[in-house]
Amino acid sequence: MPRQERERRYIAEYMLEAFPEGGYQLNVELGPIPQEYVQRLGLERAAAMFRPTRPRVDAVKWSPGHYYIIEAKIRDIKAGIGDLTYYRGMLDSTPDLPYYEKQPIIARLVVPWMIDWIRSAADGAGVEVVVSHQDWIDEYVRERQHYFTAEYRNARAEKMRLRNILGVD
Repeated sequence: MPRQERERRYIAEYMLEAFPEGGYQLNVELGPIPQEYVQRLGLERAAAMFRPTRPRVDAVKWSPGHYYIIEAKIRDIKAGIGDLTYYRGMLDSTPDLPYYEKQPIIARLVVPWMIDWIRSAADGAGVEVVVSHQDWIDEYVRERQHYFTAEYRNARAEKMRLRNILGVD
């Protein structure tokens, strides 16, 4: 079964719901591009060359009054708060940030449920938290919980044993 990109699905669904008018981009690269490459190759080609090394924020949303940087986390929510803090510091050094004109920044973390420590940590970091829950997330959480049970581990071991015997990848 191919890997399912659940957080990509989550951010895409959230952005469609929260901003049906558009004016946003998903999976946006951040950070500087060495100026000597920009001068030699142009911004677009230099950005493409450095694409694999640049961090990415899940989404940006622009308007004349605000610029949002948005991370969506189903698991490891704490990392989302840290990521947004890091990304916020990179905006001014990102030459190809879409429609960024020094608007006030809003760092937004999108999560499927709220826990008190999330709110407290986000408040301390200056990160806005929005709860957005889709039904498919509950099934994903159940899958993740089941993954660590003895029953699942035994079934997985048996499956791997049979694959080995049959020579199947």
